[in-house]
Amino acid sequence: MILSSSIHDVTRAEALLARLEGRRDAIRARVVELTREIEFAKGRLAVKDEVEAFIEAVHGSASRRSLSAFETLLTALVQEVLPGEKPVALELSTERGLASLDISLRRPDGSLEDVLEDNGGALTNVIGMALRLIAVVKADVARFLALDEADCWIAPERVSSFYTVLEDGAARLGVQCLAVSHHDLSQFSGKFHIARIAGEPATGVEVLSSDTSQLWNDTQPGLRFIRLVNVQAYTDATLHLSPGVNALIGPNNRGKSTFIRALRAVFYGEARDSLVRAGAKSAMVEIGVAGQRTLRFTRQPRRSPVNIWSLHEVDGSVVEVQGMRYETGGRAVPNWVADLIRIRKVEDLDVHIAHQKFPVFLLGETPSRRSAVLSIGQEAGYIRDMLVIHRERCRRDNDLVRNGERELIALSETLDGLAELGPLKEKISAARRQAERLAIEAAQLERLQKHAAQLATTRRMLATAEARARITEALPPAEQLADLTRLVERARERERIGRQVLQLSRDLKRSQARLNALHGLPEAVPALEDTASAKNFLKRMNDLRAASQIARSRMAQVDEGLTSLQAEMARLVEETGGLCPTCGSPVKPETLLDHHTHSPTERLTA
Repeated sequence: MILSSSIHDVTRAEALLARLEGRRDAIRARVVELTREIEFAKGRLAVKDEVEAFIEAVHGSASRRSLSAFETLLTALVQEVLPGEKPVALELSTERGLASLDISLRRPDGSLEDVLEDNGGALTNVIGMALRLIAVVKADVARFLALDEADCWIAPERVSSFYTVLEDGAARLGVQCLAVSHHDLSQFSGKFHIARIAGEPATGVEVLSSDTSQLWNDTQPGLRFIRLVNVQAYTDATLHLSPGVNALIGPNNRGKSTFIRALRAVFYGEARDSLVRAGAKSAMVEIGVAGQRTLRFTRQPRRSPVNIWSLHEVDGSVVEVQGMRYETGGRAVPNWVADLIRIRKVEDLDVHIAHQKFPVFLLGETPSRRSAVLSIGQEAGYIRDMLVIHRERCRRDNDLVRNGERELIALSETLDGLAELGPLKEKISAARRQAERLAIEAAQLERLQKHAAQLATTRRMLATAEARARITEALPPAEQLADLTRLVERARERERIGRQVLQLSRDLKRSQARLNALHGLPEAVPALEDTASAKNFLKRMNDLRAASQIARSRMAQVDEGLTSLQAEMARLVEETGGLCPTCGSPVKPETLLDHHTHSPTERLTA
């Protein structure tokens, strides 16, 4: 028990030592890792100023490259439409942490003049159209641009140049354009897809437009057609669009701008009841999109919902994808419309669809908003973010060096406290070996104790065997034992004969009683017709008397032999000291030969 407790204590000490060793190894690993981190941090701090200078240099270079490219593009567009016009100047600055863009014209003396306040409508229209093209490309939205009478401020002789610039810019940038104009643009370029307005508003107008479906493939982005049903002056009119530049031309006040209002209703949610044709219950705008699908907008006054947007397959069914049904009612444009078509306002500005009465684009906005819409200065913003990240990293490096060195000191002190684990492990190993030796010796001692117990048992059995041998040596010869056995058998035969004699005696008494009863009968008895039974009875009585005499004679002989046998057995028991010569149990003369009557307790004690 004590040895088992000692081994348990050693095992527990080994487990505790293992945990301490694990902690020591973890601390050593942490020291190595922390040392490496501190070295890296110090290395980064050593080149902090050089990195900041490099980022600042990249910042300035990126800003200059971006502004230079946009200045060149805008100046080329302006001078193409308005020859001799002053070059465009862009100034990028920072306003409350945000990139701010000023758009000006540079005079020959180097001074700047405001585009919107100091110049006429033709220049602002040209620059506005160019800014829209740039915004559509840079703002990560659909490359679609609709211009409503953008040429109204341009001299008729310069209109062709305006649309040449638009056509060239749209082709280079991959922008689909819809230009609404009262000029006959077909004379300016053969590359335009021209649609014409015919009819009068009072009697109904229609659109003369050729089919452009052969110009599209199913996956190509863009608007395939615009269909108006019961929209203002149109009962049912379809404007087919090509992937490039499209023009809708016709006299003033014929409903050309209705298509622009329809687009603004679908994509900006700018719908009113006046959109519904007089006498109709609802107005519907359908726009063909990629995948042969149709985006449908319905305006239904005095009903709820007043507006419904839905997307339809070729067979007219509403599109359902992954459990989502593309049909939504309300006043706000559903998110899925903007996500699928990607025509949306940018910074709350109508980049895609120009309003006829608000032709100036972006020039009247704040400098920071201009920069955000055109993504000008975005690269500079990234670089400023890099500088902020670098300075934050340097701050963390300073904290790492300061706190890491403190942690290293604490870890070193802890390791010094764990330096004795090696000798302690040797002592525990020695204790383990000693405990194992003690366990082996204890097992040997236990085996010796078992052997001693077995030896004591063997000795007791040997003593019993020796006693039996001595008794066996004192036994009479085999012939005498055989005589004794025969005498016992005769005694048992006497006993059996005695029981028979007793039974015969009882039978004789009953027969005697019957005989006496017969003697008491009258002498003169009726003659019996059949005396055989009586004669048999008398014969049996006589036989019984003879058998009784023989039995008594034999009983006397048996008694004489039994007396002699009992004397012999008494002498034998006396010679063996009152013990059975075979099993050693105490016996009496009358039970000597009957081993079943010997007491088990007495045999065990012997």
